[in-house]
Amino acid sequence: MVEHILVPTDGSDNSYHALEQAIEIATPLEAAVHVLAVVPEMTRGAKLREEWADRVDEAVETGRERVEQAGLAFTGATREGPVAQQIVEYADDNEIDMIVMGTHGRTGLHRFLVGSVAQRTIQTAPIPVLTVPPEE
Repeated sequence: MVEHILVPTDGSDNSYHALEQAIEIATPLEAAVHVLAVVPEMTRGAKLREEWADRVDEAVETGRERVEQAGLAFTGATREGPVAQQIVEYADDNEIDMIVMGTHGRTGLHRFLVGSVAQRTIQTAPIPVLTVPPEE
């Protein structure tokens, strides 16, 4: 039974689309939705770190609003480090039953440089990972 769904977010449209899909899945199950934003380990420099910190805080807050509006239990978190690794560790630490995530993040260049976070999460997660493509 699915009781806890994790939605990683970077504040991109695709991650919010994945959140909407997670809410659709969670609603009939009355599952809790966890929203996790990760500051990537490549983020160096005080100004860039501050921008990322603001971005992840905003992404988690937007997730909270949407989940609570749907009447579901919400847990929000931020972490720092290798993104896919942090997603899988959070899932393990919090007894997550399913991960729902977008296939494309905020920037294409970042994705090219570090590889696909979704792909690495699929390869390393011991639970089901549902990937959601961008809306057309």
